[in-house]
Amino acid sequence: MENETQYIPIMNFKTIVPALALLASVTTSCKDDDPKTVTPPPVIGKAVFVVNEGSFGSGNSSVSMIDVLSNNIYQDVFQTVNGFPLGDVAQSMSIHNGKGYIVVNNSQKIEVINSLTLESTATITGFQSPRHFVAKGSKGYVSDWFSNRVAVVDLTTNSIVNSIVVGSGPEQMLIAGNRLFVTNVGGFGSDSTVSVINLQTETVEATLQTGVNPNSLRLDANGKLWVLCGGSTGPDFIGGTADDTEGSLRKIDPSTLATEEIFDFTSAEHPSKLHTDKTGTQLYFLNGSDGYTGKIMKMNINGSLPSQPIINRDFYGLGIDHDDGTIYGGYVPGFTSSGYVLRYTPNAILIDSMQAGIAPNGFCFR
Repeated sequence: MENETQYIPIMNFKTIVPALALLASVTTSCKDDDPKTVTPPPVIGKAVFVVNEGSFGSGNSSVSMIDVLSNNIYQDVFQTVNGFPLGDVAQSMSIHNGKGYIVVNNSQKIEVINSLTLESTATITGFQSPRHFVAKGSKGYVSDWFSNRVAVVDLTTNSIVNSIVVGSGPEQMLIAGNRLFVTNVGGFGSDSTVSVINLQTETVEATLQTGVNPNSLRLDANGKLWVLCGGSTGPDFIGGTADDTEGSLRKIDPSTLATEEIFDFTSAEHPSKLHTDKTGTQLYFLNGSDGYTGKIMKMNINGSLPSQPIINRDFYGLGIDHDDGTIYGGYVPGFTSSGYVLRYTPNAILIDSMQAGIAPNGFCFR
C-alpha cells in the first residue's frame, strides 16, 4: 500500500507535447525545462489514450497518447493531427473495429478517429449530453444524460437511427449477449435503477432496482454482472454529512436478472469507476467521500468489501491494463492546470508518473 504524501511528480516517462506549428521529430526527457514538440507518429504497437476532461465551458479538453513501447507521451493528439480542437469536456473514449469514439459531453458530439493514425473520420451529432459509448456489430449505443435516453447510432452512416427512453441520467453501459445494461446515475438528482435493453427489439425489457445512483458496471470471470452504486451526498452536495446515502455494490445474474449479493458501504463512502483485472476475478474502484474522487480499492469477487485502499491517494480517473495488470490513476490538482497519470504494478507499487492534459478522467487501451 502506498502512503498518502504530498504529490511530487516522478517523471520517468518521456514527455512529448505535439503542436501544429512545430513538426520536428524530437524526443526529450520530461525533466527538461523546455520539452520539444512533435507530431505523434502512427503507433503500431500498444497505445494508451488518456481522456482529459478539460475545464467546463473552456473547450480545452484533449486526448493524450502513451506509446507503451517507446515510453513517449504525446499531448493533445486530436488537435495536433486534425487541426481543430476536440471540444468541451471529453467524457470517455472507446475503440470498436479499429475506430476510436471520443465522447465530448458539453460539445454534444462524438468524434470518430482512426485509432492508428488518429485522423478524424466523422463527427456524430444530435445528442444533448452524451456520456458513454459501446458498440456491437454495426450499431453503437450512447448514453445521453439530459434526454434520459440511449441513442442508437448506425456506424456505417454515423447517424442516430433510434432513441430508447431509460432512467434518469444514463451513464455507463455494458453489453452481455443480446442485452444492453444501462446504469441510471440520476443526473444531478437520484435514481436507483439499471435499464435492461433488448438489442434485437431495441426496447427496455426490464428495469432492475439497485442502490442509489448506480454509476459503473463490469462482468466478472463467471459472467456475473457487478454494479457499483455511488449513493448520494444529499441536497448539500457535501460528502460525509448527515444527509448522505451510502453507496453499494451488487452482484447480478445477467441471464435471470436476479440480484445475488449486496455489499453496503458506510454513509460517508461514495464509490465510483468500477473495473476488473484481466482474469475477471479482481474488482477495482475508487472510494471517496465526494463521489468523484477516491482512493484505489481492490476486492476479490469471492471476498468482502476491502477495509483499506491498496493505493492511498485520491484519484479522479482509473484504468486497469488487461494485458499486464498495470494500474493507471488520473490525478487532478485542479481544473485549470495539467493533471498527471500515475502507473502502478498490480501489487500497487508506483512505477512512474507523467504529465497529462487538464483533468484526466479515464483511459482507453488499444
